[in-house]
Amino acid sequence: MTNEECFAIWAPEGVIWSRWAKPVAFTQLARTTFAQKPLSWDAPEIARVPDPHHTALVVDVPAADAVRIGVALADVGYRPVPLFNATTGISAVLELHPMLERLAAGAERLRERQPRADAPPAFLLDAKRMTPPTLPISGKFDNRWVTLPQDFPSALFLKTRGIQDVTVLRADGLAPGQDLMHVLRRWQDGGLRIALGDLSESRDPQPFQVPRPSYFRLAWYRLIALMGLRRNEVGGFGGAIPEAGSGGFGGFYG
Repeated sequence: MTNEECFAIWAPEGVIWSRWAKPVAFTQLARTTFAQKPLSWDAPEIARVPDPHHTALVVDVPAADAVRIGVALADVGYRPVPLFNATTGISAVLELHPMLERLAAGAERLRERQPRADAPPAFLLDAKRMTPPTLPISGKFDNRWVTLPQDFPSALFLKTRGIQDVTVLRADGLAPGQDLMHVLRRWQDGGLRIALGDLSESRDPQPFQVPRPSYFRLAWYRLIALMGLRRNEVGGFGGAIPEAGSGGFGGFYG
């Protein structure tokens, strides 16, 4: 299966939500060799996810888990929409291999069990997108990334598609990141009800009043959000940090 075929399964033509799916991670599949081992697709965490009636989801957990859960959500009537927006490279601070492996294998499963074209979306994010286990220092490939309001449909658009509620799925009691808060607050201001579900707990998602994040709706928020991150030629995030003494600021990372 080619990169393009894999992406076409995750973001098929004729599905309204496909316009928000990010192709960036799929461009990396040809560069990655996957071990031929069976993957488990069990997702008991979704037992308390709301039924797909008037509800959209944001799955904000570590990337490989987000893909696994997204495939399981397709089985219960949601349309998984991958928003992963980073590339990989030598000494990358974010390890994307497990997520890429899941995207490739998950395409085979989705091809057999595609949800309905009008299924509500489940937007897939990587909760570790700005908190890598490795520091972005000289010589590393910095592929941290953020999500922005324009990466999602507006509250008005969601409402025209029958969406009234948005449930954010997180784990381990973690609150949504500040970048996602900007999206959720816009949705809340637009009349959508927001709930927060903890996949590590056995209770239903709880109503969540989104606080006003810093720099909310300021014209220069995008510049602030992207500060210190590295963009690349395929439109996503990821770039090598120069070694000390290689020019520029001598490898300084700010």
